[in-house]
Amino acid sequence: MKIKQLRFAWITAVLSLTVLVAGCSQSDQAEADSDQVRLQFGHAISLDTPAAELIEEMAANVEEQTEGRVAFDLYPNSQLGSETEMIEQVQIGSMDSAAIMVGTMQSMDIRMAIEDLPYMWKDTEHARAAYDGEFGDYLGEIVSGYGLKKIGYLEWGQRHLTNNDGPVVNPEDLKGMKIRVAQSSLRIDAFEQVGALPTAMAFSEVYGALQQGVLDAQENPLANIVAPKFDEVQDYLSLTGHFYNTVMLFVNDETWASISPEDQEIILAETDRISNEIRERNDGMEQEYLDTLEERGMEINDNVDTEAFREAMLPVYDKWEKEHFGSELMDVYRAASGW
Repeated sequence: MKIKQLRFAWITAVLSLTVLVAGCSQSDQAEADSDQVRLQFGHAISLDTPAAELIEEMAANVEEQTEGRVAFDLYPNSQLGSETEMIEQVQIGSMDSAAIMVGTMQSMDIRMAIEDLPYMWKDTEHARAAYDGEFGDYLGEIVSGYGLKKIGYLEWGQRHLTNNDGPVVNPEDLKGMKIRVAQSSLRIDAFEQVGALPTAMAFSEVYGALQQGVLDAQENPLANIVAPKFDEVQDYLSLTGHFYNTVMLFVNDETWASISPEDQEIILAETDRISNEIRERNDGMEQEYLDTLEERGMEINDNVDTEAFREAMLPVYDKWEKEHFGSELMDVYRAASGW
């Protein structure tokens, strides 16, 4: 009888210990899971572009380097809505972070439209230096007033024009041309200066509109001309380089505050790395994009009078400074541009 009692007591002790260990393990796992910060990260960038690839790299590296304390759930190709909708979602906290074209952020603050000034910079290197300096910092200060933390930039690049009518050399060549532009009052103003008929349209609708003749032309960086195969519905590419675009990476302030300072530094180091990496890739792939378009049958024109275009579009500078930007922002721009 005593032996049976001892055996029962021993089995009970073992079972209790097993339950205790399992409970501790589950508790530890729950605590570890609760400590992890998962950021829902949205963007409108096509997957087969350097920018989208580098965002994926950044997310993977951050999770590895923080040992899982910070992780990103990525939603590319506007899965969570338009760029404007994603800005609003990050502001209210229903999304944690996003990568959005700087100019699109004018829906939040009209001063962000400054990126859509035509021919802002002398060349790409000039633009890069500005975003790395006070100009880029100032844009970050603007968004900080809306509960957003800027964590980096990704270069989107110079925008060029495609059409079916022929090479575009002078501003006069755009007179009466129906050109698709992103939703930006400043871009519309700029093209109206040269007599074009700019039409704001969602990017997803552009191919069909060109195919059906609703539009005559569109403008985009080379990567965004190659990827959607606009060469199938457009015959000419003119290297106008009229706008230089960047994508801002930002995080909701409250989400950012929930990340430890050490892990914040890891994130910032990664966004800085991919910012430099995309510039190298863009430089290396520019000729590849041009070769691809030429091989597909598109005629490429690099004989564009950019000085004439800048001169023709220049009136929008004074208009937008007086009506929207104010002297402080324009002074920061002038210091960066030297113009």
